[in-house]
Formats: sequence, C-alpha cells, structure tokens
Amino acid sequence: MSIGALKLDVLTGDITKETTDVIVNSSNDTFTLNAGVSKAILDAAGQLVQFDCIQLGAQPHKGIIITQPGNLQCRNIIHIVGQNDPNNIRSTVKEVLQLCDQNTFTSVALPALGTGQGGAAPSLVADAMIDAVVDFVSKKQTEYVKRVRIIIFQTQMLTAFHKSMQKREGTALPEPQTLMSKFKSLIFGKPGKEEKPDEEFVLEGEEIDPAVLHICAETRNSVERAKSWLTDLIVKEHVEEKIKDEWIRRFTDKERDAIKTLQRKLQISIKLECTNYEAYIQVGGLSRDVLTAISEIQNMIKKIRDEETQKRDAELISSIVEWQYEKGSKYVPFDKLTNLTLERAFGNEEKKIKINNKMFFLDRNIVLDANKKSTQIKRVPKTEDSALDNLPGHWDDMKGSTCLQIQLQSTSKEYQDVELLFTATCQNFRISKIERIQNPCYWKSYQMKKQFFDMKNKTANNEMRLFHGTADSTIGAINANGFNRSFAGKNAAVHGKGTYFAVDASYSAHNTYSVPDLQGNKYMYLARVLTGVFSQGNAAMIVPPSKSADPADLYDSVTDNVAKPKIFVIFNDVQAYPEYLITFC
Repeated sequence: MSIGALKLDVLTGDITKETTDVIVNSSNDTFTLNAGVSKAILDAAGQLVQFDCIQLGAQPHKGIIITQPGNLQCRNIIHIVGQNDPNNIRSTVKEVLQLCDQNTFTSVALPALGTGQGGAAPSLVADAMIDAVVDFVSKKQTEYVKRVRIIIFQTQMLTAFHKSMQKREGTALPEPQTLMSKFKSLIFGKPGKEEKPDEEFVLEGEEIDPAVLHICAETRNSVERAKSWLTDLIVKEHVEEKIKDEWIRRFTDKERDAIKTLQRKLQISIKLECTNYEAYIQVGGLSRDVLTAISEIQNMIKKIRDEETQKRDAELISSIVEWQYEKGSKYVPFDKLTNLTLERAFGNEEKKIKINNKMFFLDRNIVLDANKKSTQIKRVPKTEDSALDNLPGHWDDMKGSTCLQIQLQSTSKEYQDVELLFTATCQNFRISKIERIQNPCYWKSYQMKKQFFDMKNKTANNEMRLFHGTADSTIGAINANGFNRSFAGKNAAVHGKGTYFAVDASYSAHNTYSVPDLQGNKYMYLARVLTGVFSQGNAAMIVPPSKSADPADLYDSVTDNVAKPKIFVIFNDVQAYPEYLITFC
C-alpha cells in the first residue's frame, strides 16, 4: 500500500530477519522483557545489545531508546515500552516514525504491537498502527522514511491488517513517474501496476515532452516486431550509473540547482539519496549523456572535497603558526587560508605563491606583487614550547612526506604494547599487522590541544587511549585529516552527533564499526583521545553540554555512563590522534 511517497507493507515473517534500517522491539519499562517477540529480538541481537538495554533502561528515559543492531542485519534497534491501548499504540508508532526521520533512517520494521502478552484486539491494533502511518505522512512529517513494514508473527492476524489497509486505500497519493517510465508508457502503453521506487530525496528537472512514435504496418505481428526492436534499442542505449561518496552529504542548494540544470539540459533522470548508511547519486538516461553528467557531478564532489580539506588544513596550521603582514606601525594576521598558503610555501621553499588568484613573489620576509609593490611579513609560532615542535623520538624519518604509515615489527615492544591492549578483550581475533600513523601537522595540533586541556582543567589526566573501528575506504582520509565528526550518524549516534571511541576493542571490533573488506580483513585505530572532563551524552547533542551557567563553559566530551564509561564521544576533530592502525580478522 502506498501512502504518498511512503510504502507500507504488512506481511507474515520473522522480524529478526528484516534488513530495514531499523527494527522495533516492544519491551517493558526497563527494556529487558525476556518473552515473546522481544525475547526473539534480544536473543538474535546478542549480549552487546542486551547490555546496552540494561544500561539505558537504568537511566531516565521517555519510553524509547536506540541501540546498536548487534547481530541483526538492520542498522539500529529502537526499543519502546509496550502498549496495549489503541490510542497509546497510535502515539507510539508516530513517535517511532518521527525518531526514524530525525536520524535519517529510510525504512523500519515493526511487530504487531500489543497483540502478544498485551492482549489487544488485532483489528484495533491494525487501525491504530496504520492510522499512525497515515497521520505521519499527511502532516508532512516525513523527509527520510520511505518504507514501513509491519511483520505479523501469527498468520491469523493478517486478515485484520489487510481489512484495515483496504479501508484506507483512498489515502494513497500519486507519486511522480521517472522520465524513462513516462517515455515508455507513451510508446508502449501504461502497465497495469507501476512499481514505485523507494526514494528519500529525488531531484526532478522540468517536465520534458517525450518523443511519440506511431507504428504502422500491414499486420499486427509486424507492429509487434517493430515495437520489440525499438524496445531493445531503448534498453541498450539507456544506462544507469551510481556514484557513492560521503561528500555528497555536503551538497548545498548550489549543487542541487546544478544537478537540476543537468537534468533539463541532458534530459536524464538523477536521484540523490542520503541515508545513515550511504550517500549516493544515481543517473539514468542515454549512455553518452549519463557519462557527461557523471563527469560533471564528480567535479562537484572533488571541488567540495578539496575546499573542505583545505579548510581543515588551514584550521590545523593556524593553531600552530600565524603569518602576519605589516600594516602601518603594527603587524596583523593573514586570514587562515592565506596563512596555509604561506606556511606551505615556507616549508617547500617556494618563491611564487597564488593568493586570491593573484601571483605574488616571496623574498625572505617580503612579499612582492606583480607591480613590484612590497609588503613586510613575518612568521610567528603560536607557542614557545619546544615540545610542540619536536616529533616523537621513536618515529621514523618523514623524508619530506606529510603523512606516513609505518608497519611495526611484531617483535618490537611498541607492537607488543598495542597488541596487549587489543587482545585484552579481543582474544578471538588474529592481528595481521599494526601500523604507526605519522602525521606531523596533525600531531602538533593535537599536542597543542592537549596543552590547552592541561592548563584549563589544571590536571594532566585528560588523555585516554581508546579504540575506533572503521572501514578500509576511510583509512586514507583519517590518516591525512584525522577523525571527521561531519560523518556522525553513519553508525549509531545514541550519545551525540560526534566521533565515537570505545574503551574496549571488542566493542569497536563489531562489523557495524570495523567493516570487513572483500578479503575479510577488519580495521581499527588505537587513538589518543582528549576526553578531559566528561558528562552524560544523548542522541540530540551536537556539542557537549555546559558545565555551568556560562554557556561557553562546556564539558570536553560525553559518555554513555559517567560512573563507568565504555563509550566516549568528542565533537572537535583535533581532540583525537589516530596513533596506530590495527588490521585483523
């Protein structure tokens, strides 16, 4: 059943086998119900989820929590306090859908709430749950959720749900056809029932009048052969390509408008979708037009990636050194991007630099423009502490590189120290190799942040060594630029929208975090993390809470449990350094 842009499925089956973004577990007020469907979900999810439920259930809550998926195939599990009153069931389902949308989940599977131990009448539950979905869509509350699946364990209940759906068939709203489906329907007629794609966000260009072909022949068979030949031509020429890239999440109205222009100009279809799992753009149309569009979209992605990388580099460099220019009787600092340009030129002994698309010449502490006008400049280190200028003594020679990945010998003490920390909770895994990450620029920025924490908190006990699981595709970016909180939410973001680190390697070793590659290898960082003074986190946080009445006086990080923390979340990229990369299986 389609309700606007949302598709509702009701079917019998095992909810623990669902592959939706979210599976809903109806539990008790401590989220530890060990009976019925709840028991099946918790048993299938495993001990880590049960442990999370015990922890979160013991804390103040509003009758709904989110945990990791454990061994299930979904992205997250939403646990709710079970209801058997139809009005409460309706409210709870709407709350679940709103929470899914807030966390950019696109699909959710729910059991028939209250029909088990709750003893509610299946027909009343069916009306309540489906009414909640209709309310959710009709009030324009959905931006991300596109599929809701109600999984019935007892087959005799299916009739009640189907009758409830039939009463609401008029609620379904027409969805726009794709350009290709319009073209085919005009040439070959409309199919009896059109499949609706599951979409979160579709960029549609202007209406394009399709070509209409009238086929005339002596016999019906000749017409059918001609139609078949035309169909083959269309299918051969029509291609679809998909671009997967996390930087697509950074697209603004400017990029979206450019994509609309591409659609209109090339007469192609383009779908842009961002979920908590992936971000991608799908392009469909004639092969030559698709290739043109793909090239232009890749250029957009590259431009955004380069700009963001440059901003991050500029921020890091500005925390270490400041370039200034003479203005009247005093020196004033350059902007951060110019500061980065000058520092790179200084390090590479370059004599020519480009600032704001203008060429300048460097001659010691003087900058000359094209007209030979000179300006005095000077380089001012941000700290006199020589410790910040020195790299760790055990590091290998950088040999002019900005970032190195050095494999450790398994017989070295350095290797064995890291191995000991990992195997303390991961005895069942085998380490393939351990590599030291050497990034002088990021190391100095991290050390400067640590120095600030030590002074601010009046203690040197601000640093912890924690684990962070990752995928092979993100290693290069982390080594070069550190941990990027902009991608928060890709995995579970239960304690805040920041970067997550675990006290125990076993937590980060889960496939959700340490994603196996095609060869089965998994990847985890042992990082230095400035946890400082921490507080309890929650899913809505984008920065730590205030410690006092002063809104600028924030905690340094947040955690899952202040008394006995297992998870830490930071909201500043310079607050962690990826010291070692562990490859294991």
